[in-house]
Amino acid sequence: MKQFRIIIFIFFVICIFSPVNNACASSVQDDLKVTLDQILEILQDKSLKGEEATEKRRTALRKLIHYKFSFAKMSQLSLAKHWKTRSEEEKKTFIDLFGQLLEQTYVSKIESYTDEQVVFVKEYVKDKKAQVNTKIVTDTIEIPIDYRLFQTNDGSWKIYDVVIEGVSLVGNYRSQFDQMLQKDSYDKLLDELKNKLNS
Repeated sequence: MKQFRIIIFIFFVICIFSPVNNACASSVQDDLKVTLDQILEILQDKSLKGEEATEKRRTALRKLIHYKFSFAKMSQLSLAKHWKTRSEEEKKTFIDLFGQLLEQTYVSKIESYTDEQVVFVKEYVKDKKAQVNTKIVTDTIEIPIDYRLFQTNDGSWKIYDVVIEGVSLVGNYRSQFDQMLQKDSYDKLLDELKNKLNS
């Protein structure tokens, strides 16, 4: 599951549907850079290191993740055609559980951050959607990662998908959830999410 570790860099960039020179970062990229700087500040804060500071550190990281991710959008896209058949209460429950799962996964990987280098490749913008193509450079490999965002009604940009080495995070979950719902009930899917959270 190394790919999930790389997802922590989801905060590093944004893209939009017309290439932009890296020297002229857009407001979207600037906004993500602020979040990235805050994440690095938490990870490098000596007072937040060690097991005794685990809960305080993770609480701070979760705030940033919750702020930058749109769990509602990710939930809707991941359930796809099954989303429309759910009641408002069911949707709220799913967003809560799925959001917790994503947060749990991201935080655990963020904490293992070392000193990989993030290189911004291209940035695209079209209307209210954006994508930033980046690559993570280690001593031995380069990992391409694309970040997809949308602009909310208040003008802010939220992440709704990450594509790692050509594999969409949302698309991957969508495939898993669809397969489960083809043979099992929606309640069974919720039970599976709860089991993952408690494991």
